Amino acid sequence: MRYRKNVPWLAAVACFAAACSSASGTDPAAAPSTTSAAARSSSASEARNKALVLRLYSEGFNKGRTDVVKELVASDFVQHDKSVSGGADGQVKEFKDVKAKISGAVATVKHVAADGDLVAVHWHASATPEKEATGEAKVDLFRVGNGRLVEHWGITQTVPAKTASGNSLFSDVYRYPNGEPTLSEEQEEKNRKFAVDAYRKLSDGDAKVIDKSWDPRYYQHNPAVANGTGPLKQFFQPNTQSSPSPSMTAGGGTRFGNTLADGDLVWVFSSDYVVADLFRVVDGKIIEHWDVAADGQ
Repeated sequence: MRYRKNVPWLAAVACFAAACSSASGTDPAAAPSTTSAAARSSSASEARNKALVLRLYSEGFNKGRTDVVKELVASDFVQHDKSVSGGADGQVKEFKDVKAKISGAVATVKHVAADGDLVAVHWHASATPEKEATGEAKVDLFRVGNGRLVEHWGITQTVPAKTASGNSLFSDVYRYPNGEPTLSEEQEEKNRKFAVDAYRKLSDGDAKVIDKSWDPRYYQHNPAVANGTGPLKQFFQPNTQSSPSPSMTAGGGTRFGNTLADGDLVWVFSSDYVVADLFRVVDGKIIEHWDVAADGQ
């Protein structure tokens, strides 16, 4: 699902979150098909997880309610950002640090996905959220266990003033001509496998996969690349950049961390969790892309 309003409105997600996703993990071919009953159970659980995480932004960050953060975060909360301590106090401090860096910052969630026990959030930290070329772009990945947050990875990128495509790092450009369809768990999983496989081939140097798996219109939100498949091919040409993808290993093979699917979006985290990519899959093609790369990457 996609969200374009500030987070307080998003807390209502539990009332209408219906299109959640299938099994998550590092293996793009791992998840079996689910029965309709299992899919309904999974969707309900994922909707609860999504609503829980969104409270962290709407109440914990935007309203400064440390009591809510401590309610949501488990005492043994594992924090993978080495600059932040674990537990609820570490999460409280992380939010305070963002607000100290960006005076008056509010959290505006742009995209959110729940897949199994994982919830991923693409959000904008800015004092002027209506101006998307300000502040910081962030992606958080949480693991939920027993109704509390138990694990977290985070990526932050300073928002540039301009992008090659003219698209912001956050906006949704593609519009369904007849309204966005509701995807089944099985279709979401099919999209996940497709996008992860295509991205792996591209990262490993197979530029031919672009013609097969990318829509020629390809709407780009990476600040360095213009719209269309032509600029994407050029970006991945040899000698264009020292490494085609931050998720490539020194040996040339691509490793990913967790991958998720929710609605028409597929989320791919690099193995070192310094880059998160979001791909929109429509009619068997990748048509839109966002990424957040940690500053300095």
